[in-house]
Amino acid sequence: MYPKSQLKIILMKRNISLYLLLLTALVMAFITGCSNKPETSSQRPPAPVTIAKALKKYTPYYLTAIGTVQPVDSITVRSRITGYLSKVYISNGDIVEKGEHLFTIDPTEYEAGIRQLKAELTSDITKYEKALRDYKRYKDLVRRKVVSEDQYEQKRLDMNTARDSIAVTRAKLKNAENDLNYCFIKSPLNGLCGYVYQTTGNLIEENKDRLVVINRISPIAVNFYLPQKYLGKVQKYSHNSTLEVLAISEGEDLPETGKLTFIDNMVDEETGTIWMQATFQNKNRKLWPGNYVNIRLKLYGTEAVQIPMEASCKGPEGDFVWVALKNGTVAQQPVIIERRSGKIDIISKGLSGGETIVTDGQLRLYHGASYRVHASQNDKAGNQ
Repeated sequence: MYPKSQLKIILMKRNISLYLLLLTALVMAFITGCSNKPETSSQRPPAPVTIAKALKKYTPYYLTAIGTVQPVDSITVRSRITGYLSKVYISNGDIVEKGEHLFTIDPTEYEAGIRQLKAELTSDITKYEKALRDYKRYKDLVRRKVVSEDQYEQKRLDMNTARDSIAVTRAKLKNAENDLNYCFIKSPLNGLCGYVYQTTGNLIEENKDRLVVINRISPIAVNFYLPQKYLGKVQKYSHNSTLEVLAISEGEDLPETGKLTFIDNMVDEETGTIWMQATFQNKNRKLWPGNYVNIRLKLYGTEAVQIPMEASCKGPEGDFVWVALKNGTVAQQPVIIERRSGKIDIISKGLSGGETIVTDGQLRLYHGASYRVHASQNDKAGNQ
């Protein structure tokens, strides 16, 4: 055991040592913190961006809608007579011309009927000729008072009846010839066949069984609906000229060009939309009945600044774009977007055309940030 005086001395030395260690640690931390300078914006690496040019050029004004393709003509082919299907000349999906032979109903029964009626007609003509001779003979006899008036009237009646029988038989023969022609079913239009529903040997009932549906797909129509607020504009610009309509099918880059051919005479009260129809020549058959397409109805065109829609950003104060300056930094430029046409934004204020703008990589940008060009969207578009 240490005396109390020595124990106090030992404790004091230990406390002094701990104070010295703590002081040394604080001094080292201070020196280290002073030597680490904060990173400035000039030391940050340039942000990789994709750029494009703001272009001032002729810009059409489009109204957009979703349209449904439908054939101009669609015919469901049915037989006009009852009989057994003896021949099928087409396959599923064939392209046919107007007047092309499609089906044959067994004509044997109808050919026999025509032969029978022709024989009846010959007999009726013979009867009429005899009745005519009798009438002429009795006409002379009644004048000479050889036969009675009643006998003469009977012969005249027989002659008229025989003549009427000829007319009836001729009408029946004409109907039978028509029925025979109906045995040979031909295409009523140029078009595309769908599924052939009947095969050889089936009994086909008159005006009942479907044989095939034929759609005319060149030209072809597209139905679409626009909000009623655009009706006035459409009427204004279609008054003296035919409006151009573009139809873009899913998966296609190039549109089909057609013209506006129909505006309905009434606005739908439930939806507040107006039905319109455009017609396309569709020579390459890209527009297919039943397909949905993106419709662009062109009203007019004017000079305007265009930018890719990817360049447009939204902030607390509205829309803006990042302009890539020649000194290697970017600046935030507020803009007013008049409208969007496809993948292009039309700028009415904020850009004059020719500016280099950022289309990708905006998340790493701030006012005055440096950048490096990762890719040029204009170059890509020019190579397509």
